[in-house]
Amino acid sequence: MTHSPFKCVQGAPIFQGLADADIAELVTISVHQQTVKKGTILYSPAAPLDRMIIVDQGRVKVYQLNENGKEKVLYMLQPGAIDSEAALFSDRPQANYAEAVEDTLVCSIGRADFQGLLHRVPTVAFNLLNILGDRLTALESVSALTGNLTAKNRVLAYLQQLGQEKQTHEFDLPIRKKELASFLGITPETLSRQLSQLVADGLLQLDGKHVSLI
Repeated sequence: MTHSPFKCVQGAPIFQGLADADIAELVTISVHQQTVKKGTILYSPAAPLDRMIIVDQGRVKVYQLNENGKEKVLYMLQPGAIDSEAALFSDRPQANYAEAVEDTLVCSIGRADFQGLLHRVPTVAFNLLNILGDRLTALESVSALTGNLTAKNRVLAYLQQLGQEKQTHEFDLPIRKKELASFLGITPETLSRQLSQLVADGLLQLDGKHVSLI
């Protein structure tokens, strides 16, 4: 499928509501379909970040490392997702890593260019506040899953939420089981046991990465 820079920029929630002329201007100052190989770190705490990222194709995981070097997945970026919005406003150090989990194409826009637009189109600022509010709500939801439920119920709640988002009872897991375990705050072994238990309880069917909720 041919990539449309206009539709790519227009599809980012932060830019919804902008006039076509403003989108066209953004296209001229944005970079499109940069190839990022699987395993490549898009950003890290050690490197300055001055661009907002739009995932065009592929998947990117955003995570942190604790003092022992253990990885904690915060969220996954799917096609159409945006990330590092804060970099458009500040050059403060950030604590996260972003890594391509498969070959990925990314588009981006730099801080200086974006701030120039912001002065001219305040609507962008209001849209950005809404996106950040949604991200905060999602992280709070994850905190509730990992803090208040048993391991079994965390897994089931995540799968049910995923089914609601996709509006179907059958779907493929969007991330590897190792990444899902980290996301839910449990070990891969615990995840495997709980999935097996949910199957035994008749709550779901599992065929590799394909899930059928019952």
